[in-house]
Formats: sequence, structure tokens, C-alpha cells
Amino acid sequence: MGPEPSFSPQSHRKRQGAPPRKKACQSCTKSKVRCSLDRPVCSRCRLSGRACVYPVLSGGSDSSRAKASHFAIEDTTCESYPDASVLGTPSIDPLPEMPIPVAPSTSGSIWHSPIPPHRHVGTSGSDQSAYSFNFVDISLVPSANAGDIRDRWLRPYILPPLGQEEFPKVYHPFTLQYISRVLATYPRFMLKDSGLPPIIHWAQITGREMPRSLANCYSLVRLWEQAVPGSEAMVISTVEREMERLATEPPSPHDFDQLSSFQAYLLYSIMMYFSPRNSSAAVNDKTMITLMELAARTACNGLFCTAEVAHTRPSWESWIVVAAKRRTILAMYLFNSVYNADRLLPNFGADEMRGVYAPEDKELWSAHSRDGWEKSYDRYLLDWEDGFFEISELWRSAETGSTERRARIERWAQTLDEYGMMIFGVCSHLHGC
Repeated sequence: MGPEPSFSPQSHRKRQGAPPRKKACQSCTKSKVRCSLDRPVCSRCRLSGRACVYPVLSGGSDSSRAKASHFAIEDTTCESYPDASVLGTPSIDPLPEMPIPVAPSTSGSIWHSPIPPHRHVGTSGSDQSAYSFNFVDISLVPSANAGDIRDRWLRPYILPPLGQEEFPKVYHPFTLQYISRVLATYPRFMLKDSGLPPIIHWAQITGREMPRSLANCYSLVRLWEQAVPGSEAMVISTVEREMERLATEPPSPHDFDQLSSFQAYLLYSIMMYFSPRNSSAAVNDKTMITLMELAARTACNGLFCTAEVAHTRPSWESWIVVAAKRRTILAMYLFNSVYNADRLLPNFGADEMRGVYAPEDKELWSAHSRDGWEKSYDRYLLDWEDGFFEISELWRSAETGSTERRARIERWAQTLDEYGMMIFGVCSHLHGC
């Protein structure tokens, strides 16, 4: 894990005066090893389960600085997620004024896109009034195992329970290279007019308003890619501060806003990790823990529409939200696989995603009108009267290679877009489906 970057802005230092030199925790000092300085628990103490005690800083008045912090995973409900301080993320000032548009905060709606609407679907500015979405009133089935997604980062460090037959997934180096090359393109999609990474639905950035997190993401990706020589450190610091803002802001009550924050954080992580600017050190264990926390919050209210479970047609808005959720979480799992492999950590199956639907028909994802989407979904219901295709059908099992399983996979593969085909390719390499 690379050294943790500094997130303290100049304005904070002016108010507080010259900051005292940070001291390692007592455990790292005693062992004479480098301390990550994460609060309240450093990475070494977190992984070893030791009590993490920091010395009282000179002139400090907060007695909590000397308290022992024990990292513990507790069962939480959707209504009670742990505070972001559990992740060891320091508080920061809000993102400063920037020389590019930064969106104001919104709640449960969409902000006017700085990106022109999708031209390839024949949408002009005069047609925008026809695109009216209500992403507040959506109907989803709450998830009972979102906590398993949140705690997934622990898997490489904890042995499976006795009797549980689970072995690490072995990725071929070329498969990891393929995943890396594909994921690295996702932020670059946002540099183009109407550009969309395949995890973001076009309706998320079209209309009157866009979530602040995605509006900032479009701006910061452009700032990152267009940075002049000598400004790299400033750009990296700005992106890091926005990631900290996303990590520490309270969970939104709206699935749409929560999803957008998760998508933005994932895109920043991908951009920094695969960038040639030597910024991959900024993506560390804390980044991955935060990603899984945001994924769990996103999954908490549901990864299925209520109507999907009943095998009927949901509202377009409900389907857009869950389809984008499922795509983003699967992309995060692939990114995590690359991260673990680079650090020689084992990768395990995604059993908590068993039963979740695989990426759907490209006609559903790219439909540009409500009427067109509803007609496509009605056909989709007829095509899958025997049950929607689940991601776990691509995993190795007793049914792998059977005539019935192959027929369902081929039926599904005929309808895929580029994203779905990438998921299919990776699963084929891993599981021989």
C-alpha cells in the first residue's frame, strides 16, 4: 500500500497554524515500522487486530487523540451505516471554487448537464422537455445482504469458515490486463460530447439537473486529462479532496444521488489507478474500503425492482437506477480483482451477488423514449418467461456445460452491448461457461 496522500487544504492550515508533526501509533513505534497514520486505526493495526493508540500531540486538547481504537466489523442495517470516520478518513473543507463549472447540491433530481444530450438517439435541445424523469419515487426491494458487499475487502485477510469449500479465483495475467485496459477507458468516455462510461445511464445526465457528484466528475476528469505540465500535483490533490468529500458526506436518502456518488468515486479511483502520472499510490486499501462502503449503501435499498421480482414491467426510472447499480457494482468487483492481484492478494467469488441479474438487453439500456423502452421491456418479459438471466449462471457449477445452461447463455449473449460482452468474456475465462 502506498503512502497516504495529504488532504489538508491551505485554508485549513491558515486557521490552525503550523500543524504538528504527525507521530506514529504506539504499536508501529514499538515495532519500528512505518505507520500509515490513518485515524482512528492505522492500516497495520487494522489488519492485525491490534489496539491502535496514538500519542497526545503537543498542544492538543482533544483527549480522544489518546484513546485506543479497535477496528471491529458489526452487523448494520440499512438505516444505520457506520460513520465515515470508521474508514479512517480525515475531515476536509468543501471543494473550492474551480476554473470550471462545479454543480450545486441537489436532492433526488437531475442537474442540467454540461454535456450535450445524446445526439446518436436523435435528441435535440428542443426535445428536452419530453424527457421528464422522477428518480425520487422508485420502487425497489431492500437488500438483506448489503453488509456482505461492505465487508468484502476483508475476504483476502480472513480464512473461509471451516467446512466452507471456497477457493481463490485464479486470474490469468492476460485476463487481468484485459480488465485493466477496458476499465482505464471509462473516465475517458467523459471527455467526449455525449460521452458516457457504460456504468452511467444517459438519463442520469440528461434533463434539467444532474447530481452534484456526477457534474463534478465530468469537470474533474476533463481537468485531469487537460492538465498542463507542472500542474499535476494540484490536479491530483483536487481529485483526492473530492473523493474525500464523497467518502465523508452523509448517505443520501435518495437512491439516485447515492448511486451517483458511488459511480463518481469509482471513476476517480479507476482514473488515478491506471493513470501514467504516478498517482496509483493514492489508491490504497482505504480507497477500496470506501468503495465497498459506498457500494453497500447503494445496494442497501435494493438491487431489484419490485416489479422485476414479480416478473412484470417496472417504471423506467426504477429500472434505470437498479440497472446502473448492478453495472457499477460489477465494475467495482473487477477493479478490486486487479487491485488484489497487483498486491498478490487472493480474489474470491462474489457469492453475495448470487441471483442478481446480469447486464440486460442493449435495447433496454440505450432506449431513448419511454414508449420505446416499455415496448422493449414487454418483449424482454416474453423472451425470459423462464426467469431473468442471473450473473451466477456464468459461474462454475454442476450445470456448467449442460445443454440447458448453454442455451440460456447463448440467448443472453445475443442481446449484449460492449459492457455485457466484457462481463461475459471475463466470466468465460474464469469459469469456462
